[in-house]
Amino acid sequence: MIYTNHKIEFDPDKCVGCQLCYKACFVDVIRWNYEAKKPIFKYVEDCEHCFYCQSVCKRDAIKVLPDPSSERLHQHFERYE
Repeated sequence: MIYTNHKIEFDPDKCVGCQLCYKACFVDVIRWNYEAKKPIFKYVEDCEHCFYCQSVCKRDAIKVLPDPSSERLHQHFERYE
């Protein structure tokens, strides 16, 4: 298991239920709550930090906060040092 302390901040008051964040998430971190018409953030530790969800949100309701000390984040960049 790779330890991460990633976070995704979400402001439900800004969300209009467009589902763009849900559709943009290719790793299935963002699920959709059809009753509430809002995203649910599951398995945040699996987030790839592509920032697609944040960039497609027209209302700035989502902010991706990667953990810079994460082992997984270092796996992606150590080979380029």
